Order: sequence, then structure tokens, then C-alpha cells
Amino acid sequence: MKPVHLYNHLIVLNTRFNRKLNNDRILSSNSDEINHPILWFNNIVGVGYRYHDIYMNVLPLFKDKRYAFKLWKKTIEWWPDDEIKLRFVEYNDKYWFILYVSSNNKRENIGFVKDFLRSENYNRFKRGYEKQVVLRFAIYKENKNKGKADNGFSLELLKRSKSVYDIKFLQYFDLASDSIEHKGIQSALVSNA
Repeated sequence: MKPVHLYNHLIVLNTRFNRKLNNDRILSSNSDEINHPILWFNNIVGVGYRYHDIYMNVLPLFKDKRYAFKLWKKTIEWWPDDEIKLRFVEYNDKYWFILYVSSNNKRENIGFVKDFLRSENYNRFKRGYEKQVVLRFAIYKENKNKGKADNGFSLELLKRSKSVYDIKFLQYFDLASDSIEHKGIQSALVSNA
């Protein structure tokens, strides 16, 4: 199945939502890797980590609150907590953030893949997480009144959350070429070329 066909199917699901997605990249992986193809989104602007709750929070960051809320409702809200997979694939001074679910109950599987520079916050998260994290979307925006927030930016957490139990830190060169993670990274690399 070609990525265009999958994208057209999403338009049928909700035209208003998907018109907004049209400006973002949607990547499709090989359908042989699981029962259904994965649509890979790489439209997050960053990943935040929150340390002060019972379990650490992982926060994919977006610029548009309405878009993030609709994306959550269309995707992650329906993911069973025990099927969510969170991978951090390290390569030199970068890491790939990969979030997906591979469920046999879905007609399509959706995942998120994006690379970021390794930071002290990422390293702190890696050292301190305790086999479970809370997944939430967050809105990262510039404050008009720069005196109220650090560095002139604010972070708004959306209320909905999921618990993630399947968390792995991997090395890029250790990935099997037929793994979901490797194919997601390759799809993102091809789209960025």
C-alpha cells in the first residue's frame, strides 16, 4: 500500500483534522513488519521530560494546542497502555524518539519518529526513569511577556495521559534492519532528504 493511499484514508476519517495534517509529514513504513502499516508522524517540535511526579513524564511537544488535542483524540487515546512502545535509539550525539503501538485490532497503526540532540534532560531521564512513564502531549510556545517564564517560553500540559510500560534505550547500530524502529528511522531519513 502506498503512503498516498493511507493518507487519503485518513482524510475520509476526518477532513477538518487532516487538512491541518497536510502541512506535516506523514511517512509510511513497510506493511510486512506488522499486520498493518504504520503511519509515521514527525511533526513534534521537541520532547520534554518532567521529573516531579510519581512517575516521570515524557512530553512530545507541539506548537498548536488544538492540533495536539485532535491528534491525541485520533491516535493515542485509543491505544491500550500495555501496547504502547517508547523507544530511544541513540546515534552519536543524537537520539531518535520513537513512539508507536502495534495492535492487531487497528486498521492502521500510527507512530511518531523524530531525531533530537542528546541533552542533559534526556540523560537525566534515562538515568532516573523507573520502568514506567506517563505520556502526555504538551504545548511549547513563546511568551509575549518574556519576564514571566524562563527564556521567554512556556509549557502547557494537556490533561489526558497514558501509562507506558514498554520503554527501551537502544543503539542505532544494534537495530535489526527489519525492526519497526529501523524502518521508522529510515522512513524519516528518506522524507528529510
